[in-house]
Amino acid sequence: MRLQSIRVRLTAWYCVVLATVLVAAGALSYGVMKRQLRRDADRALAATSRQIAATLRDEVEEQHGLLPQRAADEVLNEFRDKEHPIFLWSAAATPPMSIKSSTHVRFNVTPLRLGNADYVLAAGQSLTAQEETLAELRRAMLLTIPLALLIAAGGGYLLARKSLEPVEEAFASQRRFMAEASHELRTPVAILQGELEVTLSREDRDARDYRESLQIMEKSVRRLTRIVRDLFLLARGDAGQSPLRDERFYLDEVAAQTVRGLRTLAADCGVTVREEHESDLAVRGDEDLVQRMIANLVENAIKHARAEVSVRCLARDRERRIEVRDDGRGVAPELRDKIFERFVHAGGAGAGLGLPIARWIAEAHGGTLRLESSGADGSLFVVTLPVAAR
Repeated sequence: MRLQSIRVRLTAWYCVVLATVLVAAGALSYGVMKRQLRRDADRALAATSRQIAATLRDEVEEQHGLLPQRAADEVLNEFRDKEHPIFLWSAAATPPMSIKSSTHVRFNVTPLRLGNADYVLAAGQSLTAQEETLAELRRAMLLTIPLALLIAAGGGYLLARKSLEPVEEAFASQRRFMAEASHELRTPVAILQGELEVTLSREDRDARDYRESLQIMEKSVRRLTRIVRDLFLLARGDAGQSPLRDERFYLDEVAAQTVRGLRTLAADCGVTVREEHESDLAVRGDEDLVQRMIANLVENAIKHARAEVSVRCLARDRERRIEVRDDGRGVAPELRDKIFERFVHAGGAGAGLGLPIARWIAEAHGGTLRLESSGADGSLFVVTLPVAAR
């Protein structure tokens, strides 16, 4: 609901800004158009006045300094029509009332000296055509501006929704992460609290009982420590605060050392771990993190294996390939796309952070981690890493 409100507010602000811009641009365009039409009319009227004045002067010269009424009317009628009213009167006379009262005609008024008399010439042009043009422009703006705002509102809402989808997903993921992290941390803490309460509630317990309680608490502390460490690593990775060391090392040696360290865990689970590798598989990156990645994959395989886990390190083209295979029951189809998400359990114990951390480490080194195959005969996880520069 909160993100929905954010989307609506963003769309509203976008529409307000766009409406302001469109109205301002429309008003400016309308003003420019009106001013240009007036300038064109004034230039045409000035040209007409000059032509009429020149013709009247020629008529006065032909009449030896006089301007008969009939001759003046003939000259004016040549330029006069219903769209262009033209008046000529003596400077001492009162101007025609039509000039003062007309609101839809624009006049150019010019004083003239014709022979021995002074006159005033008023050449007019009807503004009806200009007003119709401006009215059409207003109607077009009244139609296009709301339509543009409607389209922009729809597009802006969709854009805001699309832009905020990652934020929505991030909020949902963060809430889910916090809830599941709290659940995972609550379990070992509850075990510790329960064992402490039981241990302290009885005074007649022998050393063996105390030792069993301490072993349970020690196991819970290890689990709690691992969860906190994993959460801290993921949090630093998400925040971009986990810089990788850039060093050259050999993947085959790291894999062999990691498998040796996990054989005791495998034996406790009744699982045999086999490891084979090609030699001199040089890579560059953070050796500790790569070892952590391999350990997470092997531990995950041990938890789900029936009897055997195999680890292979190979060179393929310009890549290094790590294959971790188990002979378990495989990953359920509905979980195959989710096992790399945090706190997703594909059966067995654990906090569900091993595979997400392993994938993050692989991708941080420019590589990939994927579940290549899974079925009734087991699962195969494959890591690819780039080759180290010579």
